[in-house]
Amino acid sequence: MQIEIVPLEPAHLDKLPFPEAVDSRAYFSFGSEAWCVLSDGVPVFAGGFVNLQWSRAEAWIIPTPFLRQHLRLCLRMMRKALYEWPHGFRRVQATCCKGISSRLFQCLGFDYEGTMKCFGPNGETNEMWSRIFEVTP
Repeated sequence: MQIEIVPLEPAHLDKLPFPEAVDSRAYFSFGSEAWCVLSDGVPVFAGGFVNLQWSRAEAWIIPTPFLRQHLRLCLRMMRKALYEWPHGFRRVQATCCKGISSRLFQCLGFDYEGTMKCFGPNGETNEMWSRIFEVTP
């Protein structure tokens, strides 16, 4: 299995379980960063930061069977994106359903901020997690 991380391209989303109702343009907006994990040249996992301005970003991932089967590998790649690659965001936040996603953000060093009722696309209750970074000018 040959694994590589590449900048996300719109064509990658066609090969991932990406909800059609979601507008992907924000993933490619100015100041946003997104990556795709390729396994033997096939997109298997994607994530990144949507620029919210004022040095803030919303973290996102597309949960895939690959993520579930290779959780440690994906977690290692997410840590690299958060801590080793310069992104320039002071605050990175994420919303998710309670469960595996909550534990994932805990493992990434995010702090729980609260519960948001009727926040998800179908009215689900979500949680807000955040991580504050030192930004060097």
